Amino acid sequence: MTVHSTKQRLPELIMILIAGALTLATGTAAAFTMDDPKGDDFGAGDLVYPNRDDMDRGSLDLERLEVEHKNDGTWFKARLGRQIPNPKGQLTYVGKEPLEKLARRGFYTFNIDVYIDQDRRAGSGRTDTLPGRRMSVAGADAWEKAVILTPRPEVARAYYAMHLEREREKEIEAEAGRVTKEDLEAAREDIDREISESFFFPSQISVRGREIRFFVPDSFLGAPARKEWGYSVLVTGCEVEQLSKVVDLTPGQFSLMVIPAARGRHRDRFGIVNDSDPNQAPVIDLLAPSVADQKRILSDYDTRVGRLAAVAAVSPAGTVSQGTVAATAAPAAPRGAQGGFAGTAPGLPKAGGAPPVDTSSDSDARERRRTIPARLKTLNTLRDDGLISEEEYQALRRKILSEV
Repeated sequence: MTVHSTKQRLPELIMILIAGALTLATGTAAAFTMDDPKGDDFGAGDLVYPNRDDMDRGSLDLERLEVEHKNDGTWFKARLGRQIPNPKGQLTYVGKEPLEKLARRGFYTFNIDVYIDQDRRAGSGRTDTLPGRRMSVAGADAWEKAVILTPRPEVARAYYAMHLEREREKEIEAEAGRVTKEDLEAAREDIDREISESFFFPSQISVRGREIRFFVPDSFLGAPARKEWGYSVLVTGCEVEQLSKVVDLTPGQFSLMVIPAARGRHRDRFGIVNDSDPNQAPVIDLLAPSVADQKRILSDYDTRVGRLAAVAAVSPAGTVSQGTVAATAAPAAPRGAQGGFAGTAPGLPKAGGAPPVDTSSDSDARERRRTIPARLKTLNTLRDDGLISEEEYQALRRKILSEV
């Protein structure tokens, strides 16, 4: 056994004291990390990137998520497989504006959803994810807080609120036969409170090379992020100009800033190859212990009963949720707060129900014309709130009116 004198260890002790002083001065807590296998940015195995110059293998490949507490909040840092493209120098599809006017945070090609299970109690919390992900969170890892990293955070939050308001209005009309101004005002207040309590869309973001950092205040999480919590993480492609589709208000097809997936190779969506099922989630990567786990999770769904693939949480401390839930059970989210259904895919038949009826292009066109006033109202609201530019507003207004 070797014994070191205090004199011999003096340099080491000085370094420890300096490190401790720096920690106290900066308010920085030790970081913890969650690693994801490299090269698994293909969903269940058969998703391919859109035919675009700014997206290729590795672009949305989550390799690591690092978590660090500093001062009054938590910094999350995600590392991807390729350098993150900057919107500077790119033009929008609608209106041919500089893309950086819309995507002002230095990135535009992806979203990262982090659903956090804080209490680690099975079935305690929510299992839904935001619209368009076509996934749920496993009942054993039901979440209390969701952090949604997206290039247009204010717009994404506004879209989601408007979507929930429309759904709530339908509920009120179905129950009462009419909707009053007071009903709508109460619904908006209720929805704003629900979103503020459950969702956070970071706006303090920095991008450097392959890494993106985003800040979440303690006031939202309730405490510094802990390694004992469970983290369910999804990566999707971002449809940053989604407003041109959102204002269509197509019933049952709302998708929040997500590039969809379809069979074949396309420029505007992920391709599904090898004749794989077109109902799979458009999730290109998720945090999982292995590639095999990711494939299994994303392949485990059933359109006959409307059961979505369910992502399991990763806990850096190795904690597991307490209690059990039945494999088919999924706790409902608060009234009007769900992105789709808790554990059920929007647009898919429920157990015992008939398959969805195909809608012809003629009826789709009639529906778009019928909703023109509501779409224009949505557009005006977004412009008045400063969430879209005048150029974007005028281009989209012309697009809507061209359908008359």
